[in-house]
Amino acid sequence: MAQNDGTESTGENWELTKDMLLEEEEQKKAPKGVLSLLPSQRALVLLYLLLALGFVILVALVITNTQKVSAVQEALAQAQLQGERSHTTAWHNLSQVQHALDKQLSGEFQVIQSQLLNVSQEMENVWWKMAQCKTECGKELSERIRALEGREAPEQALEQLEELRQEQSRVETLLSTALEGLRNLSEILCTRCPAGWLQFAGTCYLFSTDAKPWMEAKDSCAGLGGQLAIVKSELENKFLANYIMETRVFWLGLSDMHKEGDWQWVDGRSLSLSFWGSGEPNNVGQHGEDCATVSSRGLWNDATCSGAEAWICERSC
Repeated sequence: MAQNDGTESTGENWELTKDMLLEEEEQKKAPKGVLSLLPSQRALVLLYLLLALGFVILVALVITNTQKVSAVQEALAQAQLQGERSHTTAWHNLSQVQHALDKQLSGEFQVIQSQLLNVSQEMENVWWKMAQCKTECGKELSERIRALEGREAPEQALEQLEELRQEQSRVETLLSTALEGLRNLSEILCTRCPAGWLQFAGTCYLFSTDAKPWMEAKDSCAGLGGQLAIVKSELENKFLANYIMETRVFWLGLSDMHKEGDWQWVDGRSLSLSFWGSGEPNNVGQHGEDCATVSSRGLWNDATCSGAEAWICERSC
């Protein structure tokens, strides 16, 4: 028994010595600095190494993505800049085209406006001649009718008188219709009155806000490209009267300063249609009254030309 125990003890010592030798061999093979670490410490070091490696990879990814984002932003900025340049170029080209079209259309419009102005002026002359014809023809027919009525005429003369009356009515109706048609057409052809001017029957009218003597008012109208108002019809006279305040009067383009009693318009036409007030013109006063005014009732009055009154200008539209 004692011999067996000695043998077993010797075997155990041998195994222990063998393990120690193996451990020493492993320690010799292990890297320096890690030999003194315990297994738990080794695992912690490995974890730190993995975390460091992950952090490095993460930083690399962030840097790569940042560079990509910067490249995309730069590309977008360049695209935006190019788009703005293209927009500016297109707008500039469009502005040039629009300017060229405006210039061309403006020239064409001026030609059309000039043509319409000529037509309007021609129609105004026709209007004036027809109005004169209506007045003169009606006056002539009325005189013939009165002459026949004053005679002790036989039945044939009475028949002739009735025919003249019918003819007078027919002529007046035709002339009134023609004048109304001309007035409507003239208003359609009228282009545009300047600011502050009023339009009626193809003519623009300006009612002054200050007062001047007749001659100065005439010069002011000429400076505006017009003339003192010339009344060519009852409708026109009513139109002017509607824009006059009750307590005011306005100069017309009518005077007899060249020859007393010979009233003429500023364009040289003799007076054929008048709307004088009762007892007018009377040419009262030391210096006489040689210039005409119109009131809010549409009645005319002769006044001293040196007096200061408001005035009415007219010009073709």
